Amino acid sequence: MFLALAGYSVRGPVQGAIVASSALVLSTILAPLVVVSSAIVALIWMRLGARAGLITVGISLLFSTTIALMTALPVLAPSAVMVSSWLPVIVMAWVLRNTVRLDLSFLAGAALVATVLVAVYAAIPDIAASWRRLFSAVLENPQMFPGQFQEMDPEVRDRLLTSASRYITGLYGAMWFFLAALSLLLARSWQAQLFNPGGLRKEFHELRFGVVISVVAIVVACAALLTRVELLVALAMLVCAIFALQGVAILHGVVRRRGLGTVWLVVAYVLILFTMPESVIFLAVCGVTDAWFDFRKRAGNVPAESDQQ
Repeated sequence: MFLALAGYSVRGPVQGAIVASSALVLSTILAPLVVVSSAIVALIWMRLGARAGLITVGISLLFSTTIALMTALPVLAPSAVMVSSWLPVIVMAWVLRNTVRLDLSFLAGAALVATVLVAVYAAIPDIAASWRRLFSAVLENPQMFPGQFQEMDPEVRDRLLTSASRYITGLYGAMWFFLAALSLLLARSWQAQLFNPGGLRKEFHELRFGVVISVVAIVVACAALLTRVELLVALAMLVCAIFALQGVAILHGVVRRRGLGTVWLVVAYVLILFTMPESVIFLAVCGVTDAWFDFRKRAGNVPAESDQQ
């Protein structure tokens, strides 16, 4: 069904705007549809170009503003959600169309997210305190949160709120990047199935950010661990998300080179989901060290039958 919608979307900006904005509206009911919405936009930018992409976004913004005017929603609220959801993946899709390099596309999206994080910390010097006030207002309201929280030991509750307040901004940035990257991969998958079967496999399986970026990642991570500065911690979480993505690419590449079945990937993903966040950190470490160890090359050559698939 989604592939059919993708095929319909690339017929023109109007069709793309209808599908993308509709999926975004429906994501208020079924959250994963936000990825589908962003992927549709990315597909239009990759396939039809920036002009068609801008027209699609413009039509979608006009549609969302009209809906807001007809309802009790703030006029700019739907547009703000739309822009925040689509902006990183638009940047990634534009870079991918012009460079045909998946690594540069992800790095461009990460650079945008990092810039936003720096701007947020510059604009709100004590953002942790702002989050703490928000969390306290929400969690201490018995109508919004179960009564067990009010019965928790005050010292434990204070540590919980303090820890959550310090890390939530970085977690949001990492998730923002990850969802945009997932949307781009979904869009690239649709593009490959519609116009270039098998095109995404090699791109993703060989994803590598290189020695320079790996060194930068190590420096950021070490600085965050040593200083505990909140901005550096947030950037370190973003770096972890970037290289966890490369870790997943390594997993797929090794499975393919070893000629293993899809069941191994299924088992691996189940283990990753049930051992988070440690599994994400492990994937990120694999991604960083891959610059020197090249795990996929050590796994052997791609079997001949895989090349033909």
